[in-house]
Amino acid sequence: MVHTNPQILQPMLQELSKQNPQLLRLIQENNDEFLQLLNETFEGGDGDFLDQADQDEMPHAISVTPEEQEAIGRLEAMGFERERVIEAFFACDRNEQLAANYLLEHAGDEE
Repeated sequence: MVHTNPQILQPMLQELSKQNPQLLRLIQENNDEFLQLLNETFEGGDGDFLDQADQDEMPHAISVTPEEQEAIGRLEAMGFERERVIEAFFACDRNEQLAANYLLEHAGDEE
């Protein structure tokens, strides 16, 4: 993925800084090794490390508290699709009011 589309590396690292700052710090401290890893292919494989990870379709799980689940439900009750609600909720750092504002402001936006 990165090998064939190098411009996505920076946005990926920015997202990583939000999701896992410790991992980003390790990458920055070991930049040469990280770049080498990106350029290596799996033994017997055709793609690079991140291509293989994409193919494996590793599931992503984010835990929510019962209160956050209720907030997501209230946002859905406003008539928004669950996927957009969840996206907005986490983009707004789990703040229900900010997520509601975001959803209302972007209600007509097409994806």
